Amino acid sequence: MRAEVVVIGSGISGLTVAALLAKRNRQVVVLERNQKPGGALRHFVRRGIPFDIGFHYSGCLGSGKILRVLWEYLGIWIHLRVHPFPSEGNDCLTLRHSGKSVRAFFSYERLEDELQQAFPNEAEGVVTYLKTLRDICDSIPFYNLDLPLTPFLRGLFPPAGIGLAPFLTSLTKDPDLQAVLVSPAFLYGVSPRQASLAVHAMVAHAFISGAYAIDGGGQAIVDAFLSIFRKAGVEVLTGQEVESIIVTDGKVAGVKTSEMEISCSQAIYTGHPADLLDLVPEGTFRQAHCSRLQDLENTTSMFVVFGAVDNPASLRDLTWVNHYAIPSGLDILDVNLICPEESALLMTAPGRRYSDPALSNASRGIILMRPASWDEVAPFSIGAGGTRPASYKKWKSQSADKLLDQAKKLWGYSRIEPLAIGSPLTFRDKLGVPGGAVYGVRHCLNQYNPGAKTRLPGLWLSGQGTLMTGIVGASLSGLVTAGEIEGLEPLWDEVRQCR
Repeated sequence: MRAEVVVIGSGISGLTVAALLAKRNRQVVVLERNQKPGGALRHFVRRGIPFDIGFHYSGCLGSGKILRVLWEYLGIWIHLRVHPFPSEGNDCLTLRHSGKSVRAFFSYERLEDELQQAFPNEAEGVVTYLKTLRDICDSIPFYNLDLPLTPFLRGLFPPAGIGLAPFLTSLTKDPDLQAVLVSPAFLYGVSPRQASLAVHAMVAHAFISGAYAIDGGGQAIVDAFLSIFRKAGVEVLTGQEVESIIVTDGKVAGVKTSEMEISCSQAIYTGHPADLLDLVPEGTFRQAHCSRLQDLENTTSMFVVFGAVDNPASLRDLTWVNHYAIPSGLDILDVNLICPEESALLMTAPGRRYSDPALSNASRGIILMRPASWDEVAPFSIGAGGTRPASYKKWKSQSADKLLDQAKKLWGYSRIEPLAIGSPLTFRDKLGVPGGAVYGVRHCLNQYNPGAKTRLPGLWLSGQGTLMTGIVGASLSGLVTAGEIEGLEPLWDEVRQCR
């Protein structure tokens, strides 16, 4: 089999880079090791209820915002039904120790007003925090589309050396306000003590500027990409475990899977950068580079309960509100290994936001998740896909029950039946990320993150490890990788003309 470009992995970055290159008339094949494409975007069904694995809501989908602009350029926007959160929509943050609740609105103006009312003695710190986020993002092309892309990428994140934690402690000593301001860390999985202010700003700004739901969730996004792939001639081959990248005369010549070989001149790897080393011939990269990739630290994992209620009306309050319970202070992602259920907790019901009658069963679904440590599951780990001991199933069940008890205690939600449970082992084995890291490689202080280009001609990287995390970050990584192949500024100019 022949192709110009082989994309390894069909998560959002793989789908994006494949669509962009196909639009440039490249012959593209996408390989996916699972039986269905989409990575963490896809959904699964239990008792007729569709559950999203990793997509719940997104930013950057307003008019003229980067993700919408990119999707309009690619032609998938017309396949989606996107619903902005109403003005009263928010992330409702409950401080575990004080019991105070703060509504994190998806609006700078409303959020500033809410924070000043909740913390009347901290007005100056609140204003400085929000202004700083805006100022940082005004200097970033993805949020200010008038800016060229290349200078930003070549000197990535000029304020990257500024730590989030010291910045916040200089603004306020109130541990409750500190916890509220660092709460977006839940969306990129890095401890605020390790996070840079720039990365935090990029993630927080995307949501403070507006949150959006999509009918059908992440699966609808996957289906939209597959629709344009059919027209563009992009082949998506599932059940294909990549065994090696073929190198001839010092450049990429093809990709070998468990079932076939595909000749190509360009290969784009979207998985964890460290796993790439097993796919290329020994000596392809310098030992120092290999060590850097192998030493990459990863984001936190999660423990997730996918549940259902008999009466969907009981979840009405969750339609446009996501509930968080967080500890005070900066360490909101820390896991208490003795009582992990008392860590930070998110409860959301994305199916409540679907308007398609065909997806009405989704309104009964509810998702609870908390940060999780690999140490919790290490005793049960015997290798990817191996048979788990009975004690693992018991641990999962007991841990799920404790989370459900927390939901009842904190918010009064009872009679939630758990239908599926995800642990760090689940995320490791199903999504192929070391330690079950839900956002892949950390983007944080004092860590090298690889770019799109590698030393091997024809081999490129994309995905959360290369640029940013989440659906926005991984989509933009696909844009950058395609740009490195086709020309950054010409592609950037084409894309931003869709404003």
